[in-house]
Amino acid sequence: LSQVAKLAALSSGLPFACITVYAATEKESKGQLMKPNQLPIYCPPPLKSKYVEEQPGLLQKQFSSVRQTTGRYIGWCKDAFVFVKNGIMDSIQFGKDAYVYLKNPPPEFLPKVGVITISGLAGIVLARKDSRFKKIAYPLGLTTLGVSVCYPAQSVVIAKVTGKKLFSASHQTYEAVRSLWAKKEDVSKV
Repeated sequence: LSQVAKLAALSSGLPFACITVYAATEKESKGQLMKPNQLPIYCPPPLKSKYVEEQPGLLQKQFSSVRQTTGRYIGWCKDAFVFVKNGIMDSIQFGKDAYVYLKNPPPEFLPKVGVITISGLAGIVLARKDSRFKKIAYPLGLTTLGVSVCYPAQSVVIAKVTGKKLFSASHQTYEAVRSLWAKKEDVSKV
């Protein structure tokens, strides 16, 4: 063997780790041989060893507090960004769908829109000199009537769902008021 020569790079199970091995002459190697137990990695640990967990320093504590404080705001900003992004994407898709629908509307679409619009305008005209309640109720009521005339099947479905929700809300309100009354009666009896 010649002086020190580089041998091939060997992988030791890790895909990117390379080990370079150096060869030595026999004269050099005999004088410096060590037994495996003399190597520092083979020394047994002391018998009275104790594990001490490392305490974070001042800088680590400050970084931790900054990270925790800003983490909440970053999470909130991320949620707000996702909400706004989804809203914009939905609006764009709605606009595209509306454009495609209005580009080639069905033949009965325009007369139905006309009936709904005229009924709403009639409500505005009828309530122009009345109270604020009538100025809101007449146009809204006549527009609802126009929609129910033009789209009866959808109106029935919406009426059923709205009726169920109103019934549920009124029932919950009734139970809440009844529980308040029941508590007052129980207290007065005692």
